[in-house]
Amino acid sequence: MKILHLNANSAGGAFTAANRLSASLVRMGVDSRHVVFSGISGDGYELWANNPVRRSRAFYNHASEKLDFLRYEKDATVRFAFSHGLNGVDVTDWKAFADSDIIHLHWINKGFISLKGLSDILQSGKPVVWTCHDMWPFTGGCYHNRGCYNFKTGCGNCQYLKKPLADDLSARVFRRKQQIFSSEKLHFVTPSAWLAGQAALSPVANGKQVEVIYNGIDTALFQPADSGLARKHLGIPGDAKVIAFAAATLTNPKKGFAEFQALVNLLHTSGVQKLHVLLIGENKNNIPMDFPVPYTFTGYLTKESDMVKCYQAATLYVTTSHEENLPTTIMESMACGTPVAAFSVGGIPEMVEDGKNGCLADLFDVHLLADKIASYLNSEEAEKTQKRDQARLSAAEKYEQNIVAAQYKRIYEKILK
Repeated sequence: MKILHLNANSAGGAFTAANRLSASLVRMGVDSRHVVFSGISGDGYELWANNPVRRSRAFYNHASEKLDFLRYEKDATVRFAFSHGLNGVDVTDWKAFADSDIIHLHWINKGFISLKGLSDILQSGKPVVWTCHDMWPFTGGCYHNRGCYNFKTGCGNCQYLKKPLADDLSARVFRRKQQIFSSEKLHFVTPSAWLAGQAALSPVANGKQVEVIYNGIDTALFQPADSGLARKHLGIPGDAKVIAFAAATLTNPKKGFAEFQALVNLLHTSGVQKLHVLLIGENKNNIPMDFPVPYTFTGYLTKESDMVKCYQAATLYVTTSHEENLPTTIMESMACGTPVAAFSVGGIPEMVEDGKNGCLADLFDVHLLADKIASYLNSEEAEKTQKRDQARLSAAEKYEQNIVAAQYKRIYEKILK
């Protein structure tokens, strides 16, 4: 059984999930390869754009697709939130493709696999498993629907486009997907029940079984440890109440950094003592760090061991994202025994049980989330210990990578029977 995993970039949650899955499968004796279109070299995967010519091709594919989309887009805020699958490379020509028994797609946009490329893959006759890390496979081009349910009836009148019409770009992309995805060789997997529910609403997935398999993490690496040692490593006072926030790009408005800043201000004015902010991520536009309390900014971290120290140093991990599927950071934080506070969006309610291993509030209800965070930070140590233990337990039961890999292996075996 030979599995070929395909991913667009060597950063982000989809890449991390795919790389961990492939490594786990290899340890189980499965011949698993992970090929990544662009990014940086690393362990556990093969980088396609590994020379100047291919790096230029990867850049051109993505840039020219975005340039083409300029004539359709509503404004610049949606430019990287929609893909019409215009450009890609022909992976069916690869020897790795020919040698594989199953093609496992992950996140394939950013100029990697076009709609035509998807058609070629499915027409090759090879079975395809597609782990959907956002809504793109089921919509007319958006990664997240932002309250729009036109995808239930074939898209059109798209909020991302400057001229929404019944037969606009989104409707045309949707029809093309319906045509391509009619293949019986295509098997969908989603990392959350929430996303499976969204897929079930779309005619694109009509008649197809959508399996739910959570993403996996190494719970031996991501595990609880002495917070004092982690804080010493980061230069944070040992008695601080540390709230951590992470985003690959802090300037992405959908990651909710503005809401996080407002939340910190509320916690400060409510009188929470010894509050300390821990920020992880890239600050591309040098947005000001306007906090009324001490903070530590790590920048973007590439090593998992560095992320582990951040989770271990935190009293609470906070995410104020506006749209999510199954955030990797939540899994990692809970595996380290650090409870999570979040807005109740996407698959997050499947991960965070309010009052048990963290706390939840409705989207944009910063005041309620701040109240719940303050209550936790000011609680007795026995209550904190209980929630830390529950966070670790839920992560170990749901996301342990060998359990996840075994679930995928069963799907592969069923397909190849």
